[in-house]
Amino acid sequence: MMEGISVIVPTLNRDSYLVATIKCLLKQDFEPPYEIIVVDQSSHINSTVVELEQKSHIIKYYHILGFRGLPEARNFGVQHAKYDFILFLDDDIMCDDKLLKEHYKYLIKKEIGVVAGGITEKFRTELKVNDIGKFCFFSCAPKTGFHIKHSGYVDHAKGANYSIKKNVFLEVGGVDEYLSLGVALLEETELCLRVKERGYKVYFNYNAHVWHLAADTGGCRVVDIEKYVQSFVHNQALVISRHLKWYHYPTAFFCLFRRVISLIISYHKPSLFILFLRSCKCGFRRGKLKPKYTDFRVVEC
Repeated sequence: MMEGISVIVPTLNRDSYLVATIKCLLKQDFEPPYEIIVVDQSSHINSTVVELEQKSHIIKYYHILGFRGLPEARNFGVQHAKYDFILFLDDDIMCDDKLLKEHYKYLIKKEIGVVAGGITEKFRTELKVNDIGKFCFFSCAPKTGFHIKHSGYVDHAKGANYSIKKNVFLEVGGVDEYLSLGVALLEETELCLRVKERGYKVYFNYNAHVWHLAADTGGCRVVDIEKYVQSFVHNQALVISRHLKWYHYPTAFFCLFRRVISLIISYHKPSLFILFLRSCKCGFRRGKLKPKYTDFRVVEC
């Protein structure tokens, strides 16, 4: 293990956004060593990033076609990281030169396992949120509010900007690849819940801040309503099964069912009810299993 930060940026079909993100990261005011690991699952190689890699020893570019998914890309990145601390970022963010320094400030604290960074949606107005970063067990719903200037202990982080100790990541079993369906909803929340169950804390530092551009192309997006319902219900049921107590089940499943009913009405698709039942059953069963974690160092990618 080596002191420093490995920044992991999964990407999919966002060439120009990715390049801008990397250029921000190359300007960090940070004394310990760091590296930028790009895990690209696009259909083509990003030649501009390859050129940047050739000019800077900090960048490691992996073009991967052997698997597809955000959890898989995160796990792959960690397995190829050489530093003690991991910073996960989206491929469409901008940041100032203090991002790594602000994450590092709290990662070095013994009791902290995860640092949630501040996130401002560049082109969207967000409302004030009470209970920033809290997880409501009775509804199985994470609250956000990471755009609010605040610092303190929270229950979870948001996927576009969070860091974790590498040894903690490996101890809890990495990102669960069972959550790879669709847009990988709740993958970072579920990881943070496992971190907290092991006795570590999650700390929100707004000053470890990024601007999220929310690119309208590329990335892990689902436009098909059937696929969205399948991934949303499956992942929600998995989290309910793994992390909630029996007395949370009635309200949590009711909230999930109410969400699906609203989609059935909006899209005039009664068939979504059958999909809800199947996805719920599958997700609940997988929640009883160990998180899926592939060792990509021994798998041909």
